[in-house]
Amino acid sequence: MLLHWLKIILKHLLPVSAKAKIRKLLLRLTGNRLPTTVRIEASTLCQLNCSACYMRKSNYGSMGKGYLKFFDFENFIQRNKFVKNIELSNSGEIFLNPDLIHIIKYAFENNVKLSAGNGVNFNTVSDEIIEALVKFCFRHISISIDAASQQIYSLYRTNGNFNTVIENIKKLNECKQKYNSKFPELTWQYIIMEHNEEDVIKAKKMAEQLGMRISFKLPWDDYVSQNKDMLIKETGLKCLSHKELFEAKKIIPNSNCYGLWSSPQINWDGRLLGCCVVYKDDFGVNVFDIGLKKAINSENYKSAKKMLLGKVDVIQNTQNIPCIICEQYQTMKETGIYV
Repeated sequence: MLLHWLKIILKHLLPVSAKAKIRKLLLRLTGNRLPTTVRIEASTLCQLNCSACYMRKSNYGSMGKGYLKFFDFENFIQRNKFVKNIELSNSGEIFLNPDLIHIIKYAFENNVKLSAGNGVNFNTVSDEIIEALVKFCFRHISISIDAASQQIYSLYRTNGNFNTVIENIKKLNECKQKYNSKFPELTWQYIIMEHNEEDVIKAKKMAEQLGMRISFKLPWDDYVSQNKDMLIKETGLKCLSHKELFEAKKIIPNSNCYGLWSSPQINWDGRLLGCCVVYKDDFGVNVFDIGLKKAINSENYKSAKKMLLGKVDVIQNTQNIPCIICEQYQTMKETGIYV
């Protein structure tokens, strides 16, 4: 109960200056607790070729091309009964996983809540999958739609079809009405880029018509906005670049390091990645083989947590600590601002 209220205070009530102290207290309270939420990559496969995608640019990194097998998912649930929430989306498109219907059904039957909040493109979704998402109460889906027309959408989401995505959303909404269900809840995820600024207002209206909340995100690489006043007004964002965000709030750009404690990332084949931005290395242990508890208590994983807290420096001559080569950790070292 104490942790519950601390999280509410952290999210809604405290000024930025006080949030870091609460986060440190949460880390101390949860440091030795088993996480009830994890991230498992359902699929690194993707039918699009987005221009800035790190997976395609790096030829899938060390994560490889593949998808989560139902057999591995079933065993994971049985061996790790403390896990109650699983995020399936990350670096690929979950709907290209041929075992997905079985995964969704099995999770529902075992009281495990599934989500895809990190993003899907929703270009290729069968009617059977749409019904399964509703029937088995898939909790939340964030759909990446960075435009309000095919012309603008295709400039970034190469090989994607804007109209197909919208039609799939409408099908899902119809299915939700059929089952009288609010799940899955839908978010229109809009990454603001130089080419799509003028579509922001139209996208907001379309999202509202489709019963979706809209969430605006900054791109990985900063650029100079030509419509700054309009974007601040329409998106609710206070800063339009990572540089501004860091200067205003002293927040490391794109930092997902807290995930090592709250929601460890697991690759589709079971390798422990730690957080959702790791794609060039892993922690040298396989969760599907040894279980989550042993994996997150491995020496490399514990050492990484100490590094991210600023308690120790880089451990020399050590392999399988992805944080060492991560740009976010390098920024932490340079600024002295840790998790």
